[in-house]
Amino acid sequence: MEDVRSTYLRFPSWTQHFWTWQTGKALPGQKPIIRHTWASYLALTLLLFFAGLTASTLAVTLMFPLWYVALPVGWLLTVNGERLMVLVIAHQALHRRFSGDSRWDTFWGEVVTVLSVFHTFRDFKEEHFDNHHRREVFATKADPPVQFLIDLGFRPGLTRTALWRRAWAVFFSPLFYWNGFLGRFRSNLKGRVRRIAAFAVWVGWWLSLPFWLPNGALVLVLAFVAPVVLFAQLSALLDRLGEHEWLGPRDPAFGHRFYTVANTSARYCGTPVPPAGLPLGARLAAWSRWAALTVGYHLPSRLLVVVGDLPNHDYHHRYPSTPDWTTAAYARQRDIDTGPEGPPYREVWGMGAAIDQMFRTLASQGESRADAFSRR
Repeated sequence: MEDVRSTYLRFPSWTQHFWTWQTGKALPGQKPIIRHTWASYLALTLLLFFAGLTASTLAVTLMFPLWYVALPVGWLLTVNGERLMVLVIAHQALHRRFSGDSRWDTFWGEVVTVLSVFHTFRDFKEEHFDNHHRREVFATKADPPVQFLIDLGFRPGLTRTALWRRAWAVFFSPLFYWNGFLGRFRSNLKGRVRRIAAFAVWVGWWLSLPFWLPNGALVLVLAFVAPVVLFAQLSALLDRLGEHEWLGPRDPAFGHRFYTVANTSARYCGTPVPPAGLPLGARLAAWSRWAALTVGYHLPSRLLVVVGDLPNHDYHHRYPSTPDWTTAAYARQRDIDTGPEGPPYREVWGMGAAIDQMFRTLASQGESRADAFSRR
């Protein structure tokens, strides 16, 4: 496999930490220059989320010139902050590794899942911590993410082409978004009294906008419902499709500790940088393609889907209690540099390539297994 990350060494050394963030993969021996505390990570994430909501709200309310340009910027910040709140802050909190204090972890887990209109922190913990991370459940038909995908029609035994057709149908399905919202709403209604009250205040604030804010109904739809409910739901699906090779066979040689390795790869956001020495025409074509892919595909993937420490999700499954979650790219590379304790690491470059890899695994399961799932 080509060492994609090493091709980025064509850029100056002072840019390499940016490329480590953008791709998600660190260079051998590279050390982080910024180490967030849990408090600084929380503050930055909340700043991104509320800045996005504010930008979108002002754009739609004031309708200033080029407001329709400011609106997508607000969407990007809101979705990025929302996914960081769920996939990093709440995720680390349920693993009791966010602040290090279980009471604060529970508190902030509840706060960020209310703000993101997500399932209750308790339901999230039950799905992820109590089930997904169990050895006998992980990546099997008993794993909640697998059940979720099968219910959407991603059944083992379908061809790779059929699975991609199903994906595009779900992406544009109003029923998918409606059912996702209902699931979140019902989860919150089952929460404790304080959770229900907080959820009611937060959602009630947005529902009140049509009654007193100029363009309030449009603000509700474009500044809140679109990014927090719809776009975040799509982001969650794209993440889940490429997160693991669901239902793939395990390798008994990896033992009990590293049972996740056969089904888990790092997901990196980048493509090889064009080599030096190309003729002028080929160089222009290669750099134009690289820039288009980076700006139009890999960077949005990093900001909106494979956020936070998700590129190195394989490291999380090897060391779920690691304190290095804020610098996961560097921690994973350090483990490689010193000789990984377990089996060799695997990686895939491109969000779509990760999804395609999972579809190939599902397609290899065979028709008999597909029939068995259809009779669930």
